[in-house]
Amino acid sequence: MQFQKTLITIAAALAFGAASTTLFATPITTEGVGVGKHGDIRVAVTFDNGKIQKIDILKNAENPVLSKKVFTDLKDQVAAASSVQVDIVSGATFTSKGMLDAIEDAAKKAGVTLGKADKNTLNVIVKDLPKNASYDVVVIGAGGAGFSAAIEAKNAGANVVLLEKMPQVGGNSLISGAEMNVARNWVQPKLGITDDSPELHAKDTYLGGDKKGDMNVINVMTRNALAGAEWCRNYLGIRFEPDNLFFFGGHSRKRALIPVGHTGTEFITKFLAKADELGIPVITNMKAEELLKDKTGRVVGVKATMNGTEYTFNAKGGVVLATGGFGANPAMVKKYNPKIDERFKTTDAPGTTGEVLYMAQRAGAELVNMQYIQTYPICDPISGVIELIADARFDGAIMLNQEGKRFVEELGRRDVLSEAILDQTGGYCWVLWNDKIGAVS
Repeated sequence: MQFQKTLITIAAALAFGAASTTLFATPITTEGVGVGKHGDIRVAVTFDNGKIQKIDILKNAENPVLSKKVFTDLKDQVAAASSVQVDIVSGATFTSKGMLDAIEDAAKKAGVTLGKADKNTLNVIVKDLPKNASYDVVVIGAGGAGFSAAIEAKNAGANVVLLEKMPQVGGNSLISGAEMNVARNWVQPKLGITDDSPELHAKDTYLGGDKKGDMNVINVMTRNALAGAEWCRNYLGIRFEPDNLFFFGGHSRKRALIPVGHTGTEFITKFLAKADELGIPVITNMKAEELLKDKTGRVVGVKATMNGTEYTFNAKGGVVLATGGFGANPAMVKKYNPKIDERFKTTDAPGTTGEVLYMAQRAGAELVNMQYIQTYPICDPISGVIELIADARFDGAIMLNQEGKRFVEELGRRDVLSEAILDQTGGYCWVLWNDKIGAVS
């Protein structure tokens, strides 16, 4: 990022009389550093008469999708208010705090004391949205499923809009490893795997779900997996590792394609780019509240709210609900599976709270299989945040209990590992690996 580098040292600030910011005759720029989720965030802030005039983000290693609103909307709010006492971006807490700390650090170096925010200056410029708009298709939830539905609807000739309640898109798709199980994919022959099939993939899925799944639904997924992966690669431009696959627990073959970077960032950035290319409006901070029905009981729209203002999105062709589950709603989790109580944290994105499921139920939908909630074995034991070391077990890492003993087959299903961990002393374990494993995980 280009910026004018006009630095002033602390010693120089003292010489000018840093306690009085009005002594500076011309604007000054100082750099500040804060700690984000993935490392240092460095900013350059220009001050004039004790007020912020400009903020440049010089360096960061944050997730580009999750941090987008931080480095645009939140940054603009801070500049407008000349204060770091503003609301952080939900779902990007550590990035928000890191940037705010960096700005405050720059202010201290400039001898500037930032005050409280004037609420009148915090009005963010938002694109004018009509209170009542009509589309062919309304999609709720801007994760992988929602983007896919919106893009396919658009390519089928529909006028479509995509609504997301969080400040940023992506949901669980963004923070997941985003590996994609695909039988007979283009990488398997390179690894000598020639005996996989959609039927075997379906069998693994059925058995892995303790025979509780619907084979008709499972077969649709496994028989279309390769076409779906090719669509992602050829149409969206998603990059997969060319000579490596992931081996999930519960599967009998190594069949999961791995996106570059091993996270959903590769998917979501390409989804966003394609939606922009096709002219699909993606409206964030828009929370769906109610499904609207006509006299015949058909769903024909959505009532939603943004910052307390109500909007209506009419849907001539239908409404697609793609909001995921409810893992970030502890009360709802406990309601449907009392075994997973307050002791459990979640690896889900913060917006995965399940309100749309109840919204659908109020509109006449039947909720099924709500009790089947997956637990994830390797995460931060305090916060519940997903840990990247989890995948090390697929490369040879072992799990040890407090007595230093290996207690489970590490390649087993997630629920099996989770139950085994909870049975150990203290209800937690250690993951042990060496440099060789760390280099490939």
